[in-house]
Amino acid sequence: MSGLKRKEEEIGLIDLDAEQTDDSHRDREQAVQQKGMEQRTKAVRMALAGMVAGGLTLMLLGTLVFHISLITVGFVVVIEAVIASALNNSPFWMHIGIMALQIVMGFFMHQILFLLLAAAYYFLLLLAVKLLEVEG
Repeated sequence: MSGLKRKEEEIGLIDLDAEQTDDSHRDREQAVQQKGMEQRTKAVRMALAGMVAGGLTLMLLGTLVFHISLITVGFVVVIEAVIASALNNSPFWMHIGIMALQIVMGFFMHQILFLLLAAAYYFLLLLAVKLLEVEG
C-alpha cells in the first residue's frame, strides 16, 4: 500500500477497508458463478452421455438380442428422441400415456420386451432433457 493512500485514509478521503471488502465480495461472487458453470457443464455432460449410452444400448440389444433390423431400431431411437423433445413441456400424464402406448404396441407386434426398453429409453431422454433445462 502506498503512502499516498494511507494519507488519504487518515484525512478521510477514502476508506481502504471498504475497498478490501468490495474485492472479497466480488471474489466470492466470481467463485459462485464459476462453481455454477462447472455444475452446468457437468450436468450437460451427464445428460449427453445418458442419451448416447441409452441409444447405443437400445440399438445393440435390438439388433443382437431381438434380431430386429438396424434400420428399424435406428428409427425407433430417433422417433423416441423427437417425441421426447417435442413433448418436453407436456403434462406428466401424457408421458405416461405414451410409454403405455409403446408397451401396448409391443404386445400386439410380439416385441413387448423391445418396446418396454424403448419406453425406458424415452423416460431416460425425458430426464436428460429436464437436466439440460435446469439453470446452473
